Amino acid sequence: MVASTPDRLEDLIALARDRADASRRILLENMTDLFLSPAGRLSDRERALMSEIIGKLLHELEMEVRQALAQRLAQADAAPHELLIMLANDQIAVARPILLQSRLLHDEDLIEVVRNRSHEHRLTVAMREGLSAAVADALIDFGDDQVIETLLTNHDASLSRQAIDYLTEESKRVDQFQEPLLRRPDLPAELAHRMFWWVSAGLRQAILTRYKIDAVLLDDLLENATASTIRSHGDGGEADRLAAHMSERGELSERYVLQNLRGGHVGAAIAGLAKLAGLDGFTAKRVVLDPGGEALAACCKSAGFSRAGFATTFMLTREAHERGHATDPVRLAEILELYDQLTRDQARAALRYWMRDNTFIAAIDELSQSSGRGGRRRVEGE
Repeated sequence: MVASTPDRLEDLIALARDRADASRRILLENMTDLFLSPAGRLSDRERALMSEIIGKLLHELEMEVRQALAQRLAQADAAPHELLIMLANDQIAVARPILLQSRLLHDEDLIEVVRNRSHEHRLTVAMREGLSAAVADALIDFGDDQVIETLLTNHDASLSRQAIDYLTEESKRVDQFQEPLLRRPDLPAELAHRMFWWVSAGLRQAILTRYKIDAVLLDDLLENATASTIRSHGDGGEADRLAAHMSERGELSERYVLQNLRGGHVGAAIAGLAKLAGLDGFTAKRVVLDPGGEALAACCKSAGFSRAGFATTFMLTREAHERGHATDPVRLAEILELYDQLTRDQARAALRYWMRDNTFIAAIDELSQSSGRGGRRRVEGE
């Protein structure tokens, strides 16, 4: 016959008087059973009393018992909030299941753990399912690169747009953020394309082939760009005028670009490529001088170059970069594979975003110089 609640409480009082470790363990197990029993078995007063007793007992129990208690309470639908907080702030071997699983912890509880507990506690919080943007912000603010990388790999964690903007900028400094950022489903395409300029060749290929920028967004971005900045950076003098003249006469082609590259007239080649691809001169120069070659692939695809024409353009520009050394055949095969994968629409979208982004960067630099400050770009929300 199952003892009634009052009878069980009398038994628990007797156990509480016995200070032996085994008795304390049995006492805790029984009190936890009562706590997790169906609603109505205990009055509010009884539950408050038990919560206080369990809290006092917790400090006297060995870790193995505290771990077992945490495992039981981690998935409970009801449990004393103060007890959960105590367990969440215990050593990580005890706290881990509570931090990972308990739905009864509030955001402010987790933020306190992030601010005041160990590196391992923060790592565990970063793995938590359904993590809110507020807790994610607290993890990011703490500035632990390993914790942030773990947070980025948690696709169930919510990140604010401000946090994503900040981490995109930080990925210039911290390489380990790059791949997890680019794997996140909430990374906006325009930020992925901004990262293009500082990530590895493999990640560049993923950006060009995976991230599609909305055409309407691009039109709006370009329309709002500073036209004077485009003109000031895109003015290549005679080379630009000659490319424009040949374009009007229908004589501008991939052959013109290649002839100028072979003749060592890099400025004329860049001006012709810019005109064919629909770029301003500033972006075209950045594309051609970029050592990776992935941006050049997008530019030549947008300009309508043949596969052979792009291969020749790539080899000629790489020789200039490498001071006359021949192009590595393996690298040529890799870049041609990317060229084959790219569609013209993908290439055009990437180039249009880069043109807008370069305009933005140039405008910020001009403002910084005119005010006497350095050229550091300020992350939104700083």
